[in-house]
Amino acid sequence: MRISCPLARILGHIAETHAAALGVPMSIAIVDREGGLLFFARMDGTLPASTELAMSKAYTSAVLRMSTRELGRLAGPGGPLYGIESTHNGRIVLFGGGLPLHLGGRVAGAIGISGGSVEEDIQVVESVGGALEQMEQWFEHLKGALPSKLPEWIQADYFGCRLQEALEQMNCDLPPGAASILSGAILMATAVGDSINGKER
Repeated sequence: MRISCPLARILGHIAETHAAALGVPMSIAIVDREGGLLFFARMDGTLPASTELAMSKAYTSAVLRMSTRELGRLAGPGGPLYGIESTHNGRIVLFGGGLPLHLGGRVAGAIGISGGSVEEDIQVVESVGGALEQMEQWFEHLKGALPSKLPEWIQADYFGCRLQEALEQMNCDLPPGAASILSGAILMATAVGDSINGKER
C-alpha cells in the first residue's frame, strides 16, 4: 500500500488540528514514497521559510527512509552520513520535523512539518505517524466488512466531514481525532486511492 491523495488530505487535517491545539501555525507537506508532493497546507501566520522547509523535510524522510532527526544524528561531524546535506540540490534537512509514514511494514510516504520549534514540529509529525498506525489497525478489522470500492462521488474531504458531523450528533465518547482515523481506515478498506485490500493498482 501507499499513501493516496485522499488519505494524504486526512493526514494533513490531523496535522493541522494538532498544530492548532499547540497554538502554532505550521506548514504541512505529505509526499509519496519517492518524494513527490501529495498534499500541502500552510496555516495562516506561518513563517514564509516554513513552506520550503516542510516540503524538504518530507522529501528527505521519503527518499532516505528515515526521520530527519535520525538523519541529523548520522550526518554530524564524524558520522557515517556526514556531508549528505550537500546532495539532492540542497533539499536534505538534518533537523527534526520529517518522518517516514509506514503501511504494511514499508515506507509508503512521508510528512514534513515546519513552523514551530523543532520539538513542536516533531510532536506533530509523530502524532500523524501514530494516527496512521491506528488507521492501519482499524483497516485490518474493517476490510472484510466493507465493499471493495466506495462510489467515485465520495471524496475524502466530504466523507471525513460528514462522518465527523455524525459522530458529534451522536455524542459519541470517542478520543480526539477518532473520526479522522476511522475515515482513513475506511478509505484503506474500500480501496479509494491506490490500494485494494493491500494490493497496489
